[in-house]
Amino acid sequence: MKSAVILAFATVLSVIQPAMSGIVIRTTLTIGRKSQNCSGFGLCSISSSSALTEGAINGFIDVNAESGSMTLRVDKKDIEKVQPDKMGYFDNEASVVFAEDFRLPDDINAAAGLNRPLVIKKGEYNLTYKNGMYMIEFPL
Repeated sequence: MKSAVILAFATVLSVIQPAMSGIVIRTTLTIGRKSQNCSGFGLCSISSSSALTEGAINGFIDVNAESGSMTLRVDKKDIEKVQPDKMGYFDNEASVVFAEDFRLPDDINAAAGLNRPLVIKKGEYNLTYKNGMYMIEFPL
């Protein structure tokens, strides 16, 4: 009886959890300001990806329309390997500053399933680090 209850609870959680966490979009990206040939800090390019890509900075975009937030998660090891010069923007930092707006590409907007395009507005955003990933949260 006890194991049946635990199994039922686990099944319910596996159904509810994706709905509570929103949409997760796997990405590859290049750090840098697009307007400055990818120098400095910002997003130079980003695209959806079906799998982790060797030789790229891999990340995830978590879109949660209920909470009105979008979180960009990037892998620290990938930054160290692919763009080590950008680590200064992440190590021991509590926030990052985007100096220009960045409109996410159509493939990511389509995957997010929202009525309007996703745009990261210029400004300062909190930066956290957990389990090998840097996370930056943006309002939708």
